[in-house]
Amino acid sequence: MSNCFDMQEEGGTVLYFGYGSNLDWDDWSEWCLDNGFGPEGMTEIGPAWLPDHSMAFHYHSSSRNGGAADIVRTKKGCAVPGVLFRLDEQALRAMDRKEGHPSYYERRIVHPTTPDGVEHEALTYTVVAKKVKDEHIAPTQGYESLIRGGLERRGLPSDELNSALNDDGVDHHISKIFVYGTLMEGESRHNVIGHLASGEGVKATCKGGLQDLGSFPGMVPDEESEVKGELYSFSEMSAILQTLDSIEGYQGPGDMHSLYKRTIVRAKSIEEDEWAWTYIYNGKGGSRIESGDWHQRS
Repeated sequence: MSNCFDMQEEGGTVLYFGYGSNLDWDDWSEWCLDNGFGPEGMTEIGPAWLPDHSMAFHYHSSSRNGGAADIVRTKKGCAVPGVLFRLDEQALRAMDRKEGHPSYYERRIVHPTTPDGVEHEALTYTVVAKKVKDEHIAPTQGYESLIRGGLERRGLPSDELNSALNDDGVDHHISKIFVYGTLMEGESRHNVIGHLASGEGVKATCKGGLQDLGSFPGMVPDEESEVKGELYSFSEMSAILQTLDSIEGYQGPGDMHSLYKRTIVRAKSIEEDEWAWTYIYNGKGGSRIESGDWHQRS
């Protein structure tokens, strides 16, 4: 695991993935001012997701008078919504103190994705093992509101938060996959997902550019263009993602040798906008498909 200081950008800043009370600017600002720090050292980049993780409330915070949020590695298909921030050196020191690093929460390197399909290396904080309890510890309504309000203000869903609050043993997962190439209906690999999907695919689009790589396409980040594809629902996401990870050459978060990166994007269908898994090309080359439609590549 790399040290967070290896992640420093020009100017000494680091990326930070927040998923709990730090989604609320007033809470962060009040704590900083009460403890001799300036809150302006934390600047927001935007919404983000941490794939293959779930939220949990298994730590009692004396300062919060109840449960405080944690994230844990879990099966494929789950994802924790949050926000990607940039911290300067002072904000990093403040964050360490606020999170009780390393006695209560400790630094950890994770790989959240942003809605443009880009995977980032970022710092976050998780509860140290000796502070984790075997039982669910409910947070106060005020603490819950900090997280829920932060998600809602950024257009992020509260399903994962609700699942953690209910502690019913059922993992919440993002149930949609956006496909745009050989997995679409009528294409060579559609049979991989067609018989496992919960119903027929729905035509959809998402932001991105489409590259022709010969016998298959690759979507690349591009906020000015649109890729046409299909949106499918699955009741058992972990199994289908295991299969697709292998097909798409995805070797896991942070692995730069992956042919494609599995990310979460905002897909737009006739019915509604939905968060969905997809695969972003991790290489270079290929010719641009200006239509953004693999069916109309020639």
